[in-house]
Amino acid sequence: MPAPNLTPPYAIEIVNYNIVEGTDPEAFLAICRQVGEEFTSAQPGFLHREIGQSDDGTWMIAATWQTADDARNSIANIDNIPDMVKAYMSMINRDTLTRAIFDIV
Repeated sequence: MPAPNLTPPYAIEIVNYNIVEGTDPEAFLAICRQVGEEFTSAQPGFLHREIGQSDDGTWMIAATWQTADDARNSIANIDNIPDMVKAYMSMINRDTLTRAIFDIV
């Protein structure tokens, strides 16, 4: 899905990580898309989400939110996430995960 035509202010959350060794990248991509469509898009303030992968295998999620607080709060209910999100998260090498939130002005 192409990025929406947005007018600042809004926020972009960038998450980078590698997947756990031995994880099938196609299976990971499928569940990553499902998480975006069924979970992330239902969070307050959500606007858009994109998935990317670099040549070295690093994955990137770029999520656009109405505010930086919306981005920060998107994982506030992490203890009550659906099994699908837990499965997705189990495929991520948490030691490689970085997250940054930027206010677009």
